[in-house]
Amino acid sequence: MKLRNVLKAVVFLALLLEINDVSAQKIAENEIKINVAEVSNSLNVIQQLDPKTFYYDSNKLKLPSGKQYGFIVEDFALQFPELVKERNFSIPAGKNAFKTVSVNDIDTHRLIPVLVGAIKEQQIQIENLQRELNAIKSKK
Repeated sequence: MKLRNVLKAVVFLALLLEINDVSAQKIAENEIKINVAEVSNSLNVIQQLDPKTFYYDSNKLKLPSGKQYGFIVEDFALQFPELVKERNFSIPAGKNAFKTVSVNDIDTHRLIPVLVGAIKEQQIQIENLQRELNAIKSKK
């Protein structure tokens, strides 16, 4: 008898979950993104960035160890202030006490579209140079 009640409960939960999944609506991307525009002048902006290698002082915060690749946040923010975000850490501040410290961090995932734009701009330059080179060669 108990097994029967358990099976009924499982079936009920399964039906409940299925009903919830059916009620979810998918929203099209064009319904939530407004003022969509091409990323332009990417190559120029990317050339202003100065990539660095560095190590974190792991004694201060729990950050990755070993050699890191990235940017100095203050320099990066001159080109992409909207990609700099604040990240909070809790650090020990005595016996059973913690304090929160804030560190500026770069949202590198959001940099990817700009990098793709820069690659596309470079490809156009390469193709134009190739056409010019072919034209010069054909005149000989």
